[in-house]
This record gives sequence, structure tokens and C-alpha cells, in this order.
Amino acid sequence: MQYWHPSGRYLVLGVEKQNWEDIYLFGNPDYGALPGFGTHDDLWLITADGRHAWQLTNEPNIKTEGELLAVFSPDGKHLAWSSRQPDKTYIIKVAEFVETPEPHLANTREYTPGGRYYYEPGSFTSDSRSLTYSSDQDTHSFWQSQIYIMDLSSGVSRRLTQGKAYSEHPVVVKTPTGDWIVYMSDREERRGFLHMPGTDWWAVRPDGTGTKRLSFMNVLQAGNAEAFEGSPITATTVAVSPRGDYMLGDVQDSLVHQTGYSMLVRFTCD
Repeated sequence: MQYWHPSGRYLVLGVEKQNWEDIYLFGNPDYGALPGFGTHDDLWLITADGRHAWQLTNEPNIKTEGELLAVFSPDGKHLAWSSRQPDKTYIIKVAEFVETPEPHLANTREYTPGGRYYYEPGSFTSDSRSLTYSSDQDTHSFWQSQIYIMDLSSGVSRRLTQGKAYSEHPVVVKTPTGDWIVYMSDREERRGFLHMPGTDWWAVRPDGTGTKRLSFMNVLQAGNAEAFEGSPITATTVAVSPRGDYMLGDVQDSLVHQTGYSMLVRFTCD
């Protein structure tokens, strides 16, 4: 898990504590520290050349706590992330990013817009005033997580996706007609088993309208050049180019072995 500061000078990272070990699972010596879980991870900042580093958070060195998925605001003034709590719930934290006398965080605010559940920040809106996130605050099941947007001044959130499809990793794309939110979802997927039918990328406007499907990697039908013939494909996180004309998307071909690749996807506006 890493995220660039908009200036290009810094990269924020999730880093596992030095003296902690958890279960060995699926070839990972500390499976609990994977970026999607965040247990016993802290946030660190490094310069683009890798010569300097600063620890931004220091959570208790216990199995039930940690930080994950930090994102900078487009104006570079704030950092948002999810913080795992002792009761295994999560809260969203937003702090001011201060560069002097050396980089650090200040005036941290905490948000639990739907109560103590799972929260995963996506990205800020283009005006840095709101934050997208995924959560099970309404469904109470991680595998039915939904996409939300929260006004940071009031802490009030709005649900953008409906139903019980599993949706996660919202990222804002600035376009000439306003912001769009790209996210992954297993909506309308029919392949796979249990909780792994495969996911594709979708998009929605910040007011919840205009929902559209962007990729068809799990749609097995004649004439679909995107379809992957093997096991279900999991479209996951995306990183949008500075101009907003394309994204790099992470695709996993095995959740068990945590393997996959990156895909370049270009946008067209209609």
C-alpha cells in the first residue's frame, strides 16, 4: 500500500512493525500485515529518491491494531487512512499534513459515520472537501460492503451503491463534466463460488447517479475480448493519471497466492 503526495516529493507507505510476527499462511510469513488487513502496520513517509523517511504513526504493537490505506488530498494538505481498533472495528482518520520543520501529521480527526464497523478510505474528491470510502456500516457484512462519500466538514455520509453486491476501492476521477468515482464490484457477476465470483470496475457520480460498468473481464460470452477464460478475475485498486485520461488498475488472478498484474485502462467521456 502506497500513495504519492500530489507534489511528487513524497510517498506514504504502510510498514509492518519490525518486531512482530503473526500466522504463516499461503506463503506469507505474516499474513495479517497484508495491506488489506493492516494489523500491526504503521504509516511512514519517504522522499521520492528514497533517501529520507519519517514515521507518521505509532500504533500499539498488538495483533488487533494497525493502519491501512492512506491517501493524500489533491491539495496535499491532508492525509486520510483507516485505523484498526482493539475491538477489530475500524475508524477513518484525517489529519493535516505538515512539512516543517520535518514532515508530520497534526490535528487528527476521527470519523465513524455509520457506527463502529469496517471502513476503508478510497480517495478525496477533486476539491479535497469530501472523502470516498467503502464500508459494511449498513449491510454488516464485509462481503456486502458498499461505496459512500462523506463531507469532511460535517461528517455526514451518503451511500452511493445499493443492493448487496460487494463493492470496494473507490477512486475519484476528475473529468470535464465533474467527478466520477471508479470502484470494483461483483455486481452482475455470475462466475466463481462462495465469496469469489470475480469483480470488475464500475463508475458512479458523487450523487449516486449514472452508474455504469467499465470492464467486462468476468463476462464469459461470445465476442467479449476482455473475458478471462481461467478462474475468476478480481479487479482491485486503481491509480488515476494526473490528467485523468487513464488509470493503472491492479488485477489479481489468484487471491489465495496473492498474484496478479497491472492493467492500463484509458478513459473516454460520453
